[in-house]
Amino acid sequence: MHSPGAGPIAKITIKIRDATKDDLGAVTDLWESLARYHVTLSDRFTLALDSRRKWRAYLAEKFSEISTKLIVAEEDGEIIGFMLCLLSPNVPVYKERKIGVVSDVYVREDRRRKGVGKKMFDLAVKWFRRNKVRSVRLSVAADNLEARAAWRMLGFEPFLIDKRLDLNDYPPRRPAAKTRIVHVKRRRTTKRR
Repeated sequence: MHSPGAGPIAKITIKIRDATKDDLGAVTDLWESLARYHVTLSDRFTLALDSRRKWRAYLAEKFSEISTKLIVAEEDGEIIGFMLCLLSPNVPVYKERKIGVVSDVYVREDRRRKGVGKKMFDLAVKWFRRNKVRSVRLSVAADNLEARAAWRMLGFEPFLIDKRLDLNDYPPRRPAAKTRIVHVKRRRTTKRR
């Protein structure tokens, strides 16, 4: 509620746009937050010591390719989210020759649940369609329940299940024998009179 005498209520405007080269540093900062979050989910996401430099180099290389679209969300001149999208050839045995891939996505935590991710994805969908892509794939960390729910709300459905095996854990230890519980149905007996 606006009280008399107070200044006007500030309206938050978030602009969704194609990234420029000048945005790569801010996108790298956001990616680092994304990477750190994944480390909290599992030590299997542990980063190399120079992961930031390597990702920045990867991003700069991908940014220069026509098969890549980098979308950013900007608020008051600050990048608060990004979405990295790729065009990828499909396995040649399938009718669908090219697929869209949402590679990396991050929205600053204090700007989530405001439609920022959806707006970035809407721009990505336009680009995918212009490039004659019929389907889009992405991977989500199994323990990232928030992201899984967000993608489900946008219509994504499970398609493939990725499995991972740490070879240090192979061969697996034999699981303890499970006690088998057998349920026996009892017959109902009727009393004769």
